[in-house]
Amino acid sequence: MRKSWKIALAVALSLGLLTFTALPVSAEKYPSKPIKIIVPLGAGGSHDLHSRAVASVLHQYIGQPAYVQLMPGGGGKIGMGALKRAKPDGYTLLMGANSHLYMSPHVKDMGFDPFKDFIPVFQINELPYLLATLGSQPWKNFKEYIAAAKKSKGKIKHGSTGTYGLSHTMMLKIAYATKTKLPHVPFRGGGPAMKAMLGGHVQTAGANPATGGVLSNYKSGKIRLLGVAAAKRFPLFPDVPTFREQGVDLLLSSKRIIMAPAGTPKDRIDILTKALLKMAKDKTFKRLLRKMGVKAEPVVGEKLLKEVRAEYESNKDIYKNAGVKIRN
Repeated sequence: MRKSWKIALAVALSLGLLTFTALPVSAEKYPSKPIKIIVPLGAGGSHDLHSRAVASVLHQYIGQPAYVQLMPGGGGKIGMGALKRAKPDGYTLLMGANSHLYMSPHVKDMGFDPFKDFIPVFQINELPYLLATLGSQPWKNFKEYIAAAKKSKGKIKHGSTGTYGLSHTMMLKIAYATKTKLPHVPFRGGGPAMKAMLGGHVQTAGANPATGGVLSNYKSGKIRLLGVAAAKRFPLFPDVPTFREQGVDLLLSSKRIIMAPAGTPKDRIDILTKALLKMAKDKTFKRLLRKMGVKAEPVVGEKLLKEVRAEYESNKDIYKNAGVKIRN
């Protein structure tokens, strides 16, 4: 009997009468395992801190744990490359920086197309960019800083978040507008750059209000903010003038955008979006962001895509006006 059964099975398989088909990705229950969030920047920066806030709360609304993996280096190229190569199944996400996505590709080969290779899922917030220095430095304001930089002939250095990132772009614009040599030292994100400045290794650093230590060090007087790259002064720092007030037409903001690889099924994007929107209203999540001095201001769907496309185009003008040759 057993022998007959085996013969029948062999015949059926040889004739193609039995087939075994795996369920398509979108048909599988999602999520059924932990979700990884890549951070393409170093520890202690706003993207790292926001990612950890997401990972600590999101599981309540999606039913699976989320964990953070730091992948700094290459001005965001390493982490972004990892997301591009990831299976588009909703289990690998990335806390994207607009500098990597919609600025750097204009001036260097990042190894990806920001619109063909990724899907912007959820923007947590947008924060104005700042120029920070130690409170012990002799310059008390932006004008004095520029005067000192001109006299130093390149000895006053800026700690940036990476070549052609937000921080470096800010300094290119300032250097061009003020005709001042302002060399930068690239670090793997805002956190490492800020630590270098606090340690006296560089004289200034770029930051946003959520960069680790900015708020507390500003309140204690350990750091001084020389300008904010916004249309109006930021409520947390009402005494800090905008760059426009100081003669430099500069508007730059730092965004935290959760990205997925292109090809991720729409039903999974929808599940993620709904869970993230619920998370944004969570009391614990709000408290974690409040500690950084910020809040969630979600942007999703078509509105988000429209905004990032507009930003991508407008960044061309920033580089052109700063005298930087663009690739596209």
